[in-house]
Amino acid sequence: MRKCFYACIVRFVLLSLALLVSACNTVPKVESNKMPTSLLIHQDSFPGHKSINVESEREIYALNQEMQEFVHYNLLRIEDPKQRAEALLSKLFKRSATGLLYNQGANLTAQQTFEQQSANCLSLTILAYALAKEANLKINFQEVMIPEYWVRQGSFNMLSRHVNLVVVGDDRSRFQTIWGQQATTIDFDPFIVKKHFARNVISKKRVTSMFYNNLGATALTQADFPRAYAYFKAALKSDPQYSAVWGNLGYLYKIHKYENLARESYLRAITMDQANYNAWNNLGILLREIGNTEKSEEISEFITNIRSTNPYYHAVLADEAYHNGMYKKAISHYITASEMQPKEDEFYFGLAKAYLKLGEYELSERYLNKAKNNAEFPDVEEKYAQKLRLLSKL
Repeated sequence: MRKCFYACIVRFVLLSLALLVSACNTVPKVESNKMPTSLLIHQDSFPGHKSINVESEREIYALNQEMQEFVHYNLLRIEDPKQRAEALLSKLFKRSATGLLYNQGANLTAQQTFEQQSANCLSLTILAYALAKEANLKINFQEVMIPEYWVRQGSFNMLSRHVNLVVVGDDRSRFQTIWGQQATTIDFDPFIVKKHFARNVISKKRVTSMFYNNLGATALTQADFPRAYAYFKAALKSDPQYSAVWGNLGYLYKIHKYENLARESYLRAITMDQANYNAWNNLGILLREIGNTEKSEEISEFITNIRSTNPYYHAVLADEAYHNGMYKKAISHYITASEMQPKEDEFYFGLAKAYLKLGEYELSERYLNKAKNNAEFPDVEEKYAQKLRLLSKL
């Protein structure tokens, strides 16, 4: 059974792979024992977590002297907040010769991101927030409601969500609000900015919870369970209403055979967000393992009906088939995904890898070229170009 997670904002998941066909899409009903939160946070299970040094909220968003000087020299001289926000966006991405590089696993504080010039969408948002506040800009955190999207990390699949920052005005000058289209969005992905996905304003507490949740997810992939628990506990302390953390905590309980705690954690996640399909999936798998096959199959149908029209779901099925050596099955799923979303470079890269495994070098080169032509970022495009050069030598 494969392990799946949720990163950029992270949620752990186990996905059932069977595609079921059904017209029914009724939300399953599962009774809860209504376990109080004090019992769900089962500290005795991971006694080593107390020795883990978890970053404080202040440390996550803190600026060092170099960062303060960056703001004062580059931004505070600009009176108009719109121009100041645009300067922040420009300087943030062009501060070094290489620019700010995207790294899915870069779960970093503001200071670490500034120093390392590497970030995922969450750490970029944290850094931009810290600098914008120092520049007296008024900002909002946003969660962008993108379709479910998975990224492979070692033997784990990680389900990604997306956050960004929007500058809406000025805190301390005569400019109070930037209306409508004049708001400046700070985001790694220009595709996200241009698409009309729903956006929800979220609190700083939620973003802090996401940060802890990401680090907990990373620890779990490394089998560092006390550290994972310490970060999940910190995430829930910051925002006890964040559904993703409850889903992760449930998975942590499940692999340690605390079935009742896992079940109630999944149900808590679903209560807070009925669209947390990963928690639903985990719950279905758990119910099957403890003998409730009928309810497990009902949940599996419910989730599959929702996900069958999502190209990234077919891509994760392809990815799983590829890693199990089922290359023709992987190709079938990647083709389905690419037909649904023809501009996604990763689907073509998956096809290139699968055809290469089958010794189909011309087809592999063809799809690697398509991946290169659809890449959004220069560093990703160069990665494909390097692989094409290697492939041409075969």
